[in-house]
Amino acid sequence: MPARFHFDLVKDAEIIRDMDGVEATDIESAIEQAEICLREFRDAGELSGNEGWTLVIRDEIGTELDRLRV
Repeated sequence: MPARFHFDLVKDAEIIRDMDGVEATDIESAIEQAEICLREFRDAGELSGNEGWTLVIRDEIGTELDRLRV
């Protein structure tokens, strides 16, 4: 059964919350989707000059499941 995962951007005390999230079958699929999003942001030049950010993957109730370096 699909679950909803959220991709928040975090740097120090600053958090940009993903309120919508994405549906995925499991955490591995959510990580794949997060990596695709990061690649698209990089390709579009939207992440240049944004060192120090981390993409935090959390579940529907807010539990942190994984972190990816941006």
